[in-house]
Order: sequence, then C-alpha cells, then structure tokens
Amino acid sequence: MDINDLFSMGLSFDDALDLLSDVAVYVLGMTVYAIFVFKFYRFLARQDMFELDMSRYEQSRVKWLRKSMQVIFYIIKYIIVFPVFAFFWFGVLTTILAFLSKGQSFSETLLVALATVSAIRVTAYYDEDLSRDLAKILPFAVLAVFLIDASFFSIGESLDILQEAEGYTENIVYYMGFLVLLEFALRIINAIVTFISRLGQKVADLGDAEE
Repeated sequence: MDINDLFSMGLSFDDALDLLSDVAVYVLGMTVYAIFVFKFYRFLARQDMFELDMSRYEQSRVKWLRKSMQVIFYIIKYIIVFPVFAFFWFGVLTTILAFLSKGQSFSETLLVALATVSAIRVTAYYDEDLSRDLAKILPFAVLAVFLIDASFFSIGESLDILQEAEGYTENIVYYMGFLVLLEFALRIINAIVTFISRLGQKVADLGDAEE
C-alpha cells in the first residue's frame, strides 16, 4: 500500500503548525484557568483565610502591646483586607455567572453570586472539604460547558449583562456589607462553640480525675 493513500492531502509542516497552534491555545487557556480556579476556591474555602504571624507579639512581656497588636491585626484582617477580597470573589463569581446563565438579569446574577459566596463562607466553618467542593462547582461548570458546547456562550450578551453593574452600585455595597457582617457573625459563633467545647472537655477531664 502506498503511503500517499494514507495521507491523501499530504503532510505539511505549515498545516501541522496551524492545527497544533489551536491545541496550544486550548491547553494554555485551560491550564491558566484551572490554576486560577484551584488557587481561588482553596483560598475562599479556608476558615482562617488570613494567617498573620503574631508570634513575636504573643511572646512579648508587655501585656498591653500583645492586646493592642491583636486588635490591630484583627481590624486589618476583617475590616480592611476581608472586604477587598470579598469584593474580588463577588466580582469573579458574578462574571462567571454572567457567562454561564442565559436570560438572567444582572440583579438575579448578583443575588446568586452573593448566595454562593455566603454559602461557601458558612460551610467553611462547618467543614472545609465541603466548602472547597462548593467553591469549585461554578468555575469548573463553566469550563465543562465550554468544552462540551462552546457555542453556548455569548460574549456580547454576557458583557451586556455586566455593563448593567453601574445601575446596581447600591446593591453591591449592601451585599458587601452583608458579607462582612456574615463573616463577623460566623467568627463569633465559632468562638462561642469552641469555648463551650473546651469548657465541656475540661469538665469531663475534672470528672475523670475525681474518679
């Protein structure tokens, strides 16, 4: 059998380069997106997202310095840094939902994004594995839909939805305030539960010691 029968169009380096350049674009795009989602959902799903090193202050003999630095770091983490990251997560999920959903208004997209971020933060205090699973659903769903049917996405329609953000600035501010308050409430509840758990353990240990 003549080899030309197998390659009726003939082998060409230029044709191979044109064909494989599309593959390279897909590989690069999927890799970058997957790495971003991987870093994104693991960070978002952590219970303690901001690990600041306070060991030098905790070992200080000056009690007021220890207390002051703890308060300052807490304010920095949850009054300044957390809202910035919350806005970023909220923006990312809103963008993802704008590309994933069709025929949905921007207000509905905002609501679903807020509910998703809030649920991720709540479940992070229950079980971080569950929170991670929840955090990666939407981003990887977009990738799955794109791989199965790229025509599903309408960039123009999605951008039109995102352009409506200017008319919902008040809603966005309210939602950001809700996320900050939710985080404070979760930390307070977690502190109370931890305190009760430790107190119960101490009582149980005292009971065992008396026996």
